[in-house]
Amino acid sequence: MATLEQIIDEARSLSPAEKRRLRQALDSELEQPAPLQSRAEESAWIDRHHDEYLGQWVAIEGDTLIAHGPNPRQVYLAAREAGITAPFIERVEKRQDAFMGGWQ
Repeated sequence: MATLEQIIDEARSLSPAEKRRLRQALDSELEQPAPLQSRAEESAWIDRHHDEYLGQWVAIEGDTLIAHGPNPRQVYLAAREAGITAPFIERVEKRQDAFMGGWQ
């Protein structure tokens, strides 16, 4: 696979019309919305470890706890420090019973 520098060198040798086509193709790629990331693994982790971290903020990546604590900013910064650019952070709350409405 070519490195970025090799690709740039190749692009320099293109004609002006080819460079415009390349620019249009790259711009089109950048305009595409990023696919949504499923956080099913993280949600499953919270379900399994709910009671251990009740009342705390947790940062989870996949099936791994990255950081936890009472301060969401500190948990976020710890996850970023661990190299995670978009950490999944959630406060573990007491589970709510399902609402059952209806006639009595």
